[in-house]
Amino acid sequence: TSLPFSLAKLESALEGPLVGYLIDRFDVRVMLAAGTILAGLGFILLSFTDSYVLFLLVFIGPLTTGFQIGFNHATLAAVNHWFRRKRGLAMAVVQTGQAIGGVAIFPLVAFAVLTLGWRAAAFLSGVGVLLLLPLALLVRRSPESMGLLPDGARSGPREPSADSRTRVHWPDEGQEFTARQALRTPTFWLLATFHGLRNIPYSAVTVHLVPLLVWKGLDQPMAAFFVGLTAFSTVIVRPLTGWLGDRQSKQKIGTIGVVLGALGLLVLIASDGAILPLVGFAILFSFGDGINSVTWALVGDCFGRRSFATIRGWIGMLQSIASMPAAVFMGFVYDRTQSYTYALVPLVVAYALAGLILWWLPHPSRRLAPLGTPAPAADLRP
Repeated sequence: TSLPFSLAKLESALEGPLVGYLIDRFDVRVMLAAGTILAGLGFILLSFTDSYVLFLLVFIGPLTTGFQIGFNHATLAAVNHWFRRKRGLAMAVVQTGQAIGGVAIFPLVAFAVLTLGWRAAAFLSGVGVLLLLPLALLVRRSPESMGLLPDGARSGPREPSADSRTRVHWPDEGQEFTARQALRTPTFWLLATFHGLRNIPYSAVTVHLVPLLVWKGLDQPMAAFFVGLTAFSTVIVRPLTGWLGDRQSKQKIGTIGVVLGALGLLVLIASDGAILPLVGFAILFSFGDGINSVTWALVGDCFGRRSFATIRGWIGMLQSIASMPAAVFMGFVYDRTQSYTYALVPLVVAYALAGLILWWLPHPSRRLAPLGTPAPAADLRP
């Protein structure tokens, strides 16, 4: 059961740079609409699969591709264009929608699976996704395309006050990095390593979250409740960390987030199945994913707006490659030992290393092509 999720990571890795390139070159509405249609049709096709191989093809094909294009890459690229000073909070608010979906939709989907069967639940999910298509058509690529400025400003970016320079980084939006230029900086590779390490524990634990909690002594309905609690905690954590990142340091907020995620895993390892420690685990672990928005906003701060989707695609490719074996590794360890302990310890180490990298991350010093300069056709290549 872990294999489809790992193959989906591989598919995301392969498509990331190309999808980012297309988003940077075409109207974001085209990519949003394409992703929504693919994801909706993927769920519907999933309901008709009658073999494991066909299930894999649908899951890693239209379903995963659609969600990556429409609900992952394109949305954050649009936000990165529309916001500068409040970029962290804006990305957090958008991505909080995913966590809200976990809180509100997960119980409904679980109920549909238990009462109507997984095929009917998949079909209804596809219809629900397709109903979102009109919303995608309302999105505009950038404020400049409507004669506006980022953050609703009426004039160009202003400098921060002298007393805030030591604790807040205001990105210099007058100069931008192309994808090729970004890939030549140590900052890019450190950010890619951070995102890869940060995503390894999240990818592994979320796939096995219900079995993990059952392993700790809970029954499946109670385990499903804790899945919802984790998602609900992320609803609170994500906007909070985005807001703090815009006012303090995105690097420090991100570091604190992964350290708290590691602490949550340690609480899970030490837990004997009591409810209170598991509540602590759910809340602490939500920080590991909750800082995802503020760290992607940091990518925008470092490299600008024009090639953000392409740069994010390259980072996402490396992130997916790093996290691809995580769920299979966890399943393998449990199948061999009947325990998740030896799989959780390396995940704690991954979070710790991610925190160290982000804390000491250098800001790129090269400011190159002006924002209005057309990107070269070869920008997709490193």
